[in-house]
Amino acid sequence: MSSAALETYLARLYTDDSLRTAFLLEPRVQALLHGLSQQEAEAMAAMDRIGLQMAAASYRAKRTGRAEHGSQARPAQRWWRRLLQVWR
Repeated sequence: MSSAALETYLARLYTDDSLRTAFLLEPRVQALLHGLSQQEAEAMAAMDRIGLQMAAASYRAKRTGRAEHGSQARPAQRWWRRLLQVWR
């Protein structure tokens, strides 16, 4: 059950507060309105809503952090990247 519509809708739920609010009020209806199949809408309605909100908050914090620090990696990130390259 991995349609492009499902993947797109899920990504938008993580990033769009108003879309997520509407989904949390009427998950099946909103999923169907955004082009998901009945089966996909049922799966979306059964998803962990607290997890959805936590993931959205985490992504928002990451985006905010990147905007504040620019796109350059911080020194700790560069160190981890070098370490991972050695292990590959």
